[in-house]
Amino acid sequence: MALRFIAISAIATVLSFVGLQFCTDFSLYTVKSDGVFGWNLVHLDNANQYIELPLGLYTTIGLLANCTANVFILLNLCLSAMFFTELYSSETRKLIERLIYYVIYKGTFLPLIVPPTIYQAGLWSTWLAVLCSLKMFQALARDRLERLNASPSATPWTYLRVYSALLFVLVVDVFWIRLCLAIYRTQSSSLFLLLFFEPFSIAFETLQGILVHGFQLVDIWCNNSDCRRPKLFDKLAAGSLLEWKGILIRNLGFFLDMATFFMALGHYLYIWRLHGMAFHLVDAVLFLNIRALLSAILNRIKGFIRLRIALGALHAALPDATTEELRAYDDECAICREPMAKAKKLNCSHLFHLACLRSWYGWFYGLLLFLSLCFSEMLSGALLITGWIKA
Repeated sequence: MALRFIAISAIATVLSFVGLQFCTDFSLYTVKSDGVFGWNLVHLDNANQYIELPLGLYTTIGLLANCTANVFILLNLCLSAMFFTELYSSETRKLIERLIYYVIYKGTFLPLIVPPTIYQAGLWSTWLAVLCSLKMFQALARDRLERLNASPSATPWTYLRVYSALLFVLVVDVFWIRLCLAIYRTQSSSLFLLLFFEPFSIAFETLQGILVHGFQLVDIWCNNSDCRRPKLFDKLAAGSLLEWKGILIRNLGFFLDMATFFMALGHYLYIWRLHGMAFHLVDAVLFLNIRALLSAILNRIKGFIRLRIALGALHAALPDATTEELRAYDDECAICREPMAKAKKLNCSHLFHLACLRSWYGWFYGLLLFLSLCFSEMLSGALLITGWIKA
């Protein structure tokens, strides 16, 4: 299926390029035959001949835009085939939904503040197309990596190929930010400050995915049969590495989430500033988007504070396992299946890594938020009976 789309896109690209070449040659021949070429462009006696130029100019610009769009689509299809091979039906459906959502919520407000010129239309259309492409590749990579995390047959090379899509998005996004900075320096309008909010938002979100799935890639690589680690290294590093990994993912992930939210909030606030405040439908939509972002920021902060309090209480409530107990059990953690150099002891005398218990508790805490109250109470009661948590 992917090869079929690539072939169709390649044919369309070749046809558009041939049409552009033919139109350009025909326009140059017409201009030469009319005498408006070379040094004659500066003569005022030929000024009346400029009346016929815009039609051919607009036709050439339209064909150039069509050829550029076809090349861009072909490049995206080739990159998609390289990183993801074939897309699942669920991934294709979510991709279309996200693309429509992104274009509506990010591109609808641009005509309200962008001057109606060919240069501005081309610049902001290119900006939106590039960011849509980066956003979709990032979302596809994260969805595929989560699918691979749940698959026991995922190989390190398969995971690395998809993971490299996140690295590619970050590199292109940094290059795009530098290009936007160059454009901003050459322009005197404050409108071009709007170029930076979304690229930075994509960069922060991509960094979060690189952080989380990077640790998962290391785990998959080390658990592969081709990778052998000394058992002594496992015992010495198991507790500290898991602890630092959990702290880094939790705290840095929160910071990157906040940065992503604030970039999106700044994008809408700056559009509102450029557009001006009036009582129209557009202002109502902007206000609702800003209100939703502020609500998401407050909920994320509250959830992070509650999780830190709960994890701190979990550390104080469970005693540390002694060296004799670790030596007597000589077992691995039942959650991560790794050796234990340090562990926490539960009421049932089972031993687990503190970082694993924290990750499990974070999952359980999120589960209680989404489940109904009656089922949550039943699940909490079952855990109390089995001794996993204290009353």
